[in-house]
Amino acid sequence: MRRSMLMLLLCFLLFSPFPLVFSERCHPQDKKALLQLKKDLGNPYIITSWNAKEDCCDWYCCVECDEKTNRVISIGISSSIPDANASGQIPPSVGDLPYLESITFHKLPNLVGPIQPTIAKLAKLKSLFITYTNISGPIPAFLGQLKNLELIKLSFNNLSGPIPSTLSQLPNLGSLQLDRNKLTGPIPSSFGAFKKPGPDLILSHNQLSGPIPASLGNLNPDRVDLSRNKLEGDASMLFSSKKTTQILDLSRNKFEFDLSHLTFPKQSLIWLDLNHNNIYGNIPVALTTVKYLQQFNVSYNPRLSGKIPQGGELQRFDKYAYFHTKLCGSPLPPCK
Repeated sequence: MRRSMLMLLLCFLLFSPFPLVFSERCHPQDKKALLQLKKDLGNPYIITSWNAKEDCCDWYCCVECDEKTNRVISIGISSSIPDANASGQIPPSVGDLPYLESITFHKLPNLVGPIQPTIAKLAKLKSLFITYTNISGPIPAFLGQLKNLELIKLSFNNLSGPIPSTLSQLPNLGSLQLDRNKLTGPIPSSFGAFKKPGPDLILSHNQLSGPIPASLGNLNPDRVDLSRNKLEGDASMLFSSKKTTQILDLSRNKFEFDLSHLTFPKQSLIWLDLNHNNIYGNIPVALTTVKYLQQFNVSYNPRLSGKIPQGGELQRFDKYAYFHTKLCGSPLPPCK
């Protein structure tokens, strides 16, 4: 009897015209936080799929859940073109997603206000990616407490004030990209204490000033871009044949050092831009041994003089790479 009842129940479940109702995977706390976030952003079209009646782990856009725990680990509100529909500040509810590993807000010009303080609660956060918005205010020191951070990309915003020295406390940071903001003050000397090889340092297009810290010589990042700031001093510690740097851009600053006796990464260096500084001396012969140099510019260094060494990649670049210097020899006119 019991067996026949079980069979009847199974048939009813299989062939019933009514849909089966399963408990959704999305954690109710996560779903509540996401729906509040959507509301606080003005219910923008880009996240219209965030429907309260559906499982948030199945939403069409911008949310990723962990396959095992079903907790929300990533939100990525990103547009291919500037999306003006999302507006307001970064919602405080972002801090109510305790398993979050990745945050992306990209091309949202009406996203304003400071970096949300509740982000400090996200101990598992690995990636903070906020670009092409109008967020403003300082880069918060609390980011240095989020020990799992691997990427900080805060480019093309309106951030101002100094770069917090606490960022050097991040043991796993692989890339620090703060370019195209309104940051002021020096590069923190504590940055030399980053765990080697150190993160990529992309700090260009700001208003940073003061001498470059000598401690940066301890690092060996793939990319260093300090261009278009007001930095000064001796940056020669960034150069060495023992490093594996690929891109080194110091252009449009006030750096002042002797280029003559520096050495360079022979195998890795592909980009070296030193234009518009106060660099002096000669171009060292060691530059002819750099095998894969694709971009090179020492123009507008009026104290740079002597004959351009022949060989390697140096003659591949036109005269504008050597413009407004006292250099001579191919591709410039012969030395007298």
